[in-house]
Amino acid sequence: MKALCLQRYPEGLPRPEDFALRDLPDPVPAPGEALVRVTHLSMDPMPRLRMQAQPPMGPPMRLDAPVEGRGVGRVVASADHTLSPGDIVVGELGWQTLSAVASARLTRVQGGLPHQHLNTLGATGLAAWFLVDALAPRDGQTLLVAPAAGAVGSLVCQIAKASAPGLRIVGTAMGPKQVAFLEGLGVEPIDSAAHWPGPGGIDLFVDGVGGAFHDRMLAALNPRARVLLLGFISDYSGQALPRYGNASTILMKRARMEGFLLADHMNRADAARARLAQWLADGTLQPAETLHQGLASAATAFAGLFADSPPGKQIVELEDEE
Repeated sequence: MKALCLQRYPEGLPRPEDFALRDLPDPVPAPGEALVRVTHLSMDPMPRLRMQAQPPMGPPMRLDAPVEGRGVGRVVASADHTLSPGDIVVGELGWQTLSAVASARLTRVQGGLPHQHLNTLGATGLAAWFLVDALAPRDGQTLLVAPAAGAVGSLVCQIAKASAPGLRIVGTAMGPKQVAFLEGLGVEPIDSAAHWPGPGGIDLFVDGVGGAFHDRMLAALNPRARVLLLGFISDYSGQALPRYGNASTILMKRARMEGFLLADHMNRADAARARLAQWLADGTLQPAETLHQGLASAATAFAGLFADSPPGKQIVELEDEE
């Protein structure tokens, strides 16, 4: 099999040369495992946190081993009765063309195109759905989404707009392509280095950036605002940046700030996924996504997440790789 391995821990932002494409022995499924031919990989920023010798969470990724990451694929052999050859599954498959994974860690999916289960019909879409559900936006309010042109943020903007057409949405963008994309969604783009543009303040805030941007935006909260913390991409490079501060604003504005983890909402995942599928079919949701071709392209696609990447979800397609 082919695998894209972590050759060295990135210094600061990841670069394509931090990874190396290698030929490795094909895995053999043990009892209770399935052998999966990986067809698509999800490019997500969170794995960057573990690409260091002393990560802030979880064990460090192993050097000279396939990068760990979420993907979708087709079962080609199974040593477990719960899965059969031909089943389409989602799980932590790694950046490799073949993966032997415990069946209990795989989710069999049906309907839609396989790669859609890494975007609108998968964890990305579910996170966006439950973020909007938790905020319950209303006409006349102002929602700030950061980052807004990425995978989750772009769906948050669309779901929020469909839920409350009179909602004002402001979102961060990097580069002219992302700015144009957000304007097409009816979102007011701002740079993550900017201050709050006004007029008025922020009622609802989905924050996946953290750092100094978080502090500047908290200063613009309206009384009794809601803030959901999704991540801190400004600190994923390992640089010494403040993640979340300025808590005095929460006190003075009587605002509510809390962390968001998708796992807390998965008991309602089936109903949310059905609604997402309906909105996807009728055109209410028009997700932006880029399909990068070939396993080797994952290095560039991943590095682009921290720079001026194309709008929406970044997915690497491996079908017929070998």
